[in-house]
Amino acid sequence: MEEKSHRENLYGLSGQLMEIFIADLFRKNQINTEEAKGRISDEQRESLKKTVEQLKTQVEDFLQTKTTFEADTAESEAVKSDVNPLREAFLKKSKKKESSENPNENKENN
Repeated sequence: MEEKSHRENLYGLSGQLMEIFIADLFRKNQINTEEAKGRISDEQRESLKKTVEQLKTQVEDFLQTKTTFEADTAESEAVKSDVNPLREAFLKKSKKKESSENPNENKENN
């Protein structure tokens, strides 16, 4: 459910940004939108529709890989929270070193 709301927010935001960008571009070049719509051929319309669909699929793929990456990251963090084998080996080595040093100190004190 949360993923769906994120996707809808992303689509809304990208749509708004695209409208602002296009309106700014038309205003800078002094283009009337109604005239521009009349001059676009059917082939250009189809090309634009295909481009929009491709961008939508790319966004969906990106969102899917992002959620997969986040899930993998969460799993790896859970594994990291368990005892790390390297850390465990280091602690064992430290304990062995301390225990080997302690008998020497006891002999010197006696």
